Amino acid sequence: MSGTSSPEAVKKLLENMQGDLRGLSLECRKKFPPVKEAAESGIIKVKTIAARNSDILAALKENSSEVVQPFLMGCGTKEPKITQLCLAAIQRLMSHEVVSEAAAGNIINMLWQLMENSLEELKLLQTVLVLLTTNTVVHDEALSKAIVLCFRLHFTKDNITNNTAAATVRQVVTVVFERVVAEDERYKDIIDQPVAVQGNSNRRSVSTLKPCAKDAYMLFQDLCQLVNADAPYWLVGMTEMTRTFGLELLESVLNDFPQVFLQHQEFSFLLKERVCPLVIKLFSPNIKFRQGSSTSSSPAPVEKPYFPICMRLLRVVSVLIKQFYSLLVTECEIFLSLLVKFLDADKPQWLRAVAVESIHRLCVQPQLLRSFCQSYDMKQHSTKVFRDIVNALGSFIQSLFLVPSTGNTSATPSQTGSNASGNTGSAQTSPGVLGMGGGATVLPAFEYRGTWIPILNVTVQGSAKATYLEMLDKVEPPTIPEGYAMSVAFHCLLDLVRGITTMIEGELGEADTVSQTTTETTSLPAQSSEQQDLQSVSDQSEKELVSRTVWEEMVNACWCGLLAALSLLLDASTDEAATENILKAELTMAALCGRLGLVTSRDAFITAICKGSLPPHYALTVLNSTTAALSSKSYSIQGQNVQMISPSSESHQQVVAVGQPLALQPQGTVMLTSKNIQCMRTLLNLAHCHGAVLGTSWQLVLATLQHLVWILGLKPGVGGALKPGRAVEGPSTVLTTAVMTDLPVISNILSRLFESSQYLDDVSLHHLINALCSLSLEAMDMAYGNNKSISISFKVLPYFLLNLSCQGVVRKEKTPSADSIKHSLREEFVPCLWNCLSGQIPSIMKLQLLLLNPLKELSNISHPDIRIKQLECVLQILQSQGDSLGPGWPLVLGVMGAIRSDQG
Repeated sequence: MSGTSSPEAVKKLLENMQGDLRGLSLECRKKFPPVKEAAESGIIKVKTIAARNSDILAALKENSSEVVQPFLMGCGTKEPKITQLCLAAIQRLMSHEVVSEAAAGNIINMLWQLMENSLEELKLLQTVLVLLTTNTVVHDEALSKAIVLCFRLHFTKDNITNNTAAATVRQVVTVVFERVVAEDERYKDIIDQPVAVQGNSNRRSVSTLKPCAKDAYMLFQDLCQLVNADAPYWLVGMTEMTRTFGLELLESVLNDFPQVFLQHQEFSFLLKERVCPLVIKLFSPNIKFRQGSSTSSSPAPVEKPYFPICMRLLRVVSVLIKQFYSLLVTECEIFLSLLVKFLDADKPQWLRAVAVESIHRLCVQPQLLRSFCQSYDMKQHSTKVFRDIVNALGSFIQSLFLVPSTGNTSATPSQTGSNASGNTGSAQTSPGVLGMGGGATVLPAFEYRGTWIPILNVTVQGSAKATYLEMLDKVEPPTIPEGYAMSVAFHCLLDLVRGITTMIEGELGEADTVSQTTTETTSLPAQSSEQQDLQSVSDQSEKELVSRTVWEEMVNACWCGLLAALSLLLDASTDEAATENILKAELTMAALCGRLGLVTSRDAFITAICKGSLPPHYALTVLNSTTAALSSKSYSIQGQNVQMISPSSESHQQVVAVGQPLALQPQGTVMLTSKNIQCMRTLLNLAHCHGAVLGTSWQLVLATLQHLVWILGLKPGVGGALKPGRAVEGPSTVLTTAVMTDLPVISNILSRLFESSQYLDDVSLHHLINALCSLSLEAMDMAYGNNKSISISFKVLPYFLLNLSCQGVVRKEKTPSADSIKHSLREEFVPCLWNCLSGQIPSIMKLQLLLLNPLKELSNISHPDIRIKQLECVLQILQSQGDSLGPGWPLVLGVMGAIRSDQG
C-alpha cells in the first residue's frame, strides 16, 4: 500500500489520470462530443481535488463516482480503441484503491453491458480481477454480478476467453473466501460473545454472518445448487454451467479453506445438508452399474458411470474425509463404504483404479485410520470400516490375479501354473516370457499361476501421488496400463503397515517414557501436591489403557487381510526389492503384535516368514499346524464372506541351493531359491532385533532355522562359526556361488543371535531356553532314527550357555545327558563345549562354578571320546589360567580324580 500512497506515486497517478482524460477527449472529439465534454470537466475535477485536499487519495475515493464517469461513458461508445483506453484508466484507479462502493457498482454494470455485447472480453476479465483483488468494496449483489459475468464468459465460443474466464472464476472464488479468513482474523477477539444467539437462530439464516462470510456462504450455496442442476439463489443471470467445473470449484474451496467450514455453524450446515447428499446422489450411476451385466433383465437401463464426474467426486470425497471427518462421521462412513464397493471386480477398470488411488490417499494418514477404527470398528452396531478397507485391498489384489485385466472373465484361475501359461491370461504371460528370454533385463513383476502383472514405479514411499485422479482434462475414461492398479494397491498395503506401526510404536515409546517418569515422581516424597500427583498418574494410566485398546483393535481389525494379501504377494513376487518390502512389512507387523502381546497375529506373521524361508510344501510340523489354524479363518467385506486364495508356491526364482530335507527318512532333495534365502535373512533379523517379543514363537523361528542350516549343510567350525560342510552328508548338497556370498552374513547373524540373548529379560530368556530344550529333544529322537548329527541347538548351545552364565542364570537342563547321545552327536557336542570352555574363564567365583560345573558333570559319562576331550579341556584351562582359578580348583581336581583304572 505504501508504494501506491507515497507522494511520488500520488503525483504520478494524477498525471496519468489527466493524461488518460486528455486522450479520451481527443479520441471522442469528433464522434462523441458528450464524452469529450465529460473528459474535459473530469480534468478540471481532478485538478481541483489535488489543489484543495492534503489527503488526495481519500478525496479521489470520495469523489470517485464523478471521476470514473467519463471513462464509463467512453466504454458506452463500444468503440474498441476508446473502450481499451477507458478500461486501462479504470484499472489504474482500482489498483490505487480510489474506487468507492457506488463507483464500483457503476463499473460492474458497465462491464456487464460490454459482456452482453461480446466486447473486449479478456480486458473485462482482467478488470473484474483487479477490482476484486485490490480492495473489498464490492459486496452483495455487485459481487454476485461480477462473478456471474466471469461465469458467462467461461461459456463463449472462443477457447482463449473460456480458459481465461475459468482461471478468473477460480481466482475470484478464492478471493471471496480469503476475505472471510481476513474478516475472522479482524474480529477474532470480539467473536466470542454472539455465539449463544446462533444456537437459537434458524440454521438456514445468514443474518448472523458478517458481510464477507455472508457473500462466501451465498456463493458456496449456489455452487451446490448449480452442480445439482438447480437454479441459483444469489448468482442471478447464470445461463449455463457444467457439473465438472462446479465440482472442481467445490473441491478447491473445501481443500483450501477448511477453517471457514469448521468455525462457522452455517457453513458446517451447508456441508452436511447440501454437499454430502449431492455427492451421494451423483455417485448413484457408479454404485448401480455392473460391468458385463445384461441390461435386458433390468426394467430401466442403468446410467453408465461418467469418468470426469466420478473422478471429481472422488477428489471431493478425499477432501471431505481428510478435512471434515470430525464433522461428518456418519457421512464419511457412507463414502468409505462406497470406496470399498468401487473396488469390486464387476466395476469398470478405470473406476477401480481411481478408487484404489483414493484409498491410497487415506492409507498414508495413520491418524485418520485410527479415527476410523475408533468411530466405526470399535462401535457395536457400526460397519467395520477399517477392517473392510484392508480386506477389500486384499480381495482386490487377489481379483487382479484371478481375472485377467483384459476383461476375459472366462479364464479359469484353478489351473496350476505349470500348464496354465498357455491358457490363463496369455496376454499377461507373454511379457514375462519376453522379459526373461534372450538375456534381456527382467521386469519387476508378480507372477501367480500363469498370470503375469508388472510392478510399476507409481509413487514415492509414504506419499499418495495419484495419476488418474489428476486427469482433469480427460473426458473419455483413460486406458489403465497393466499392473498400475496392482502397484497402487501394493503401495497402499506398505504405506498402511508403515504408518500404523510407526504411529503405534511412537505412542508406545511415549507411554513407556511417561510411565517411567511417573514412577519416579511417585517414589519421591511429596506432601502438598500428593493428591494431585496421584490423580494425574491415574489419568495417565487410564489414557494409556484407552490408547492400548485402540492399538489392539487396529491390529486385530487389519492383520488377517494384511497377512492374506502380503503372503499372496510374497509368493507371487519375482522382484528382489518388492520381496524385501513385503518381508519388511511382515516383520514390522510381527514385532508390533509381539509388543502389544497379540500372540495369534504375531505367530501368523512369523509363520508366513518361516514358510517363505523353506522350500514349498516342506513338511515341518510346527508350521503346518499354525497354517492349518489360519486357513480356517474367514474374511468378510461389508458383511459378505470372501474366500482368500492360498499361495501357490510355484517358484519363478533362481535356485541357489540343493540339499536334503531334515527328516527321519529323507527322500530325494529339496531346493532353496534366492527368495528363500531372503526370507531366512528376514527371520534372522526378526530374532536378532525383536527377540524380546517373540515369546513362544521362538520355537517356530529356531525350528525353521535348524532345518535351513541342515538343508544348506552348514557345520560349526573353529570358534563356532557355521561353515559349509564338506560333502560328508552325501553328494546331494549343492551350493551355488550366489548363496556362498550370503553364507558369511547368515553365519555371522546366527552367531550374534545367541550372543544378543544376554540382553533379553528373564521371561524372554525362559521362552528361548524352552525352545532350545524341545529342539534338542527332537534332535535326539531323530538321531536315534538315522544316526546323523543335526541339532542347531548343539551348534549354538555352548555360546548361549556362556552368555547365560555371564548373566548368572543357571539352566541345568541345557546340558543334555551325553550318555544318551549317539557317537556322531557326541562328536559334535563335545567340541562345541570345548570351544566354549577353552575361552577365558572369569575370575568371579559364581561364574567360574557355573562354567566348570557342566565340565565336572561330564565325568559321569563313560564314553572314552568324551573323557579325552574333557581332560584336554582341563589341560587347556590349567595352562592358560591356572593361576587365576581360585574357587574353581575343587571342580578341576574332581575331573582329574574321577579317572578310573579301566579308562587306561
